[in-house]
Amino acid sequence: MRKFVVKTIVFICSFMFIVTISFSGIYFHFSKHPFRESYHTVFLGDSRIQYLFKSNANYAYNSESFKFNYYKLLSLNKIKKTDTVFLGCSHHSFSHYFEGYLNNQQEVLPRYFVIDPEPNKMFQQFNFTNLHFLIKKQYEFTYNAIFKNYNFVPAGYAIPSRKKVDMTKLKNRIQQQFYDHQHVMKFSSQQIAYFDTIVQYCKKQQIQLILINSPVYPAYKSLIPSEYQNLYSAKTKKIQMLDLSDSLRKPDDFMPDGDHISRTAFDKTTKMIHRFRYLNSQEFNVPQKKHLLHNHSNKK
Repeated sequence: MRKFVVKTIVFICSFMFIVTISFSGIYFHFSKHPFRESYHTVFLGDSRIQYLFKSNANYAYNSESFKFNYYKLLSLNKIKKTDTVFLGCSHHSFSHYFEGYLNNQQEVLPRYFVIDPEPNKMFQQFNFTNLHFLIKKQYEFTYNAIFKNYNFVPAGYAIPSRKKVDMTKLKNRIQQQFYDHQHVMKFSSQQIAYFDTIVQYCKKQQIQLILINSPVYPAYKSLIPSEYQNLYSAKTKKIQMLDLSDSLRKPDDFMPDGDHISRTAFDKTTKMIHRFRYLNSQEFNVPQKKHLLHNHSNKK
């Protein structure tokens, strides 16, 4: 019996040593190279943005909070100086509904520990009864990054499904995002704090920040509580915005929840954003254009 206990202890210690060394190696490498590439203009947000714009500069990911949008921005700006950030920001972005994604360490730690400024805190909060899940995810991300050229930190546009609005699912979605039983859900203090952090960071780094209010089905928009409409207006009124919330109105343009666009609208919204970027670049290049025109007239 004693030999069995000793062997078990040796096995567990050896296993934990190997896991620790592996995680240290993963962290050492991928904290410096969390993304395959960075661009001067980047797109950040949750699944709304992930489905909105087909581009390698789209670093959005499903259920991603402002906290991890911010950590991604820090990492991307180190790889290549970021000039412009398009940040997904809709009414639901300030909902307490997001707290579940902020605090679910089983999902959060594997995705983001290499870009978290304080990874030790993440590990301290992790429930190690789920260690098998963590190991599986880390080796999956590592394999995909090395052999499939994926970003180690999950990011990138996704093509939505071909479905259309279902009013029952739309109402359920409103209930999930904005209500706690029959009462309007409280705001997320973490989401608000990290939104403000992103705004201040962009000012300090001289990064142009453009918010994207993504398309929603008209019935969805009409059901957003006034409390959230008022907060949204107050938080975003001084920041440049691309407001696409009313840009699509057909049921076929949305998935059943009315909260995400469908494949039918995917090319439409990609074109909308390309057009906005073109017009935005024209606006910011006006002084240069005048200078070129002036030089040209002198040559004449």
